[in-house]
Amino acid sequence: MSPMHRMPHRRVVVPTLAAALLMSWATPAVADQDADLARLEQAVITPAMLADAVLDLDAASAVFDLSQSGAVRGLEQTKTEAGAAVVTLTSDLLFDFGESTLTPAASAALAEIAQAIGQGAAVAVDGHTDSIGGDDVNVPLSQARAQAVADVLAATRPDLVLTVTGHGSAVPVASNTGEGGDNPAGRAQNRRVELTYATTP
Repeated sequence: MSPMHRMPHRRVVVPTLAAALLMSWATPAVADQDADLARLEQAVITPAMLADAVLDLDAASAVFDLSQSGAVRGLEQTKTEAGAAVVTLTSDLLFDFGESTLTPAASAALAEIAQAIGQGAAVAVDGHTDSIGGDDVNVPLSQARAQAVADVLAATRPDLVLTVTGHGSAVPVASNTGEGGDNPAGRAQNRRVELTYATTP
């Protein structure tokens, strides 16, 4: 701002009574702070006090067990029934919201998962969404996500025979709604890509 545009300097006059009240209110607080600082400066910190106050993160005792109860679901869950394996992949860990492009970490994880599939196996790759949005959005999204997973499988294991299908929200595994109207946990379970293949020749 140029000197020509500066606001004129104004004096603010505080009435004497108000000033006295402010000073009487602020002075004890400042005095208390000064007293606290003086006490801190005079305090003697012993080696024992330091030892009790410091946590050694390199020590074995610094590793804590984490309870898995209620923890976030992992990338994949595998169930084997009647000679077939169904690997359920959590879409929320594979894709950004509303997207069908795999993250680099997800692609690397899928490449590892592909190694567990038998040689030349026929693999059904089925995409699923929750019920938010209509079929016009969910069916293409589920198809695109299933295709993205299939592309990684094909690149990693060209011997596999892949069938790719997008089901949208037509095949839920949990309720999309609850007593309050919405069920976020159920919808999260429904956002998935499933790999199904035979485990016996």
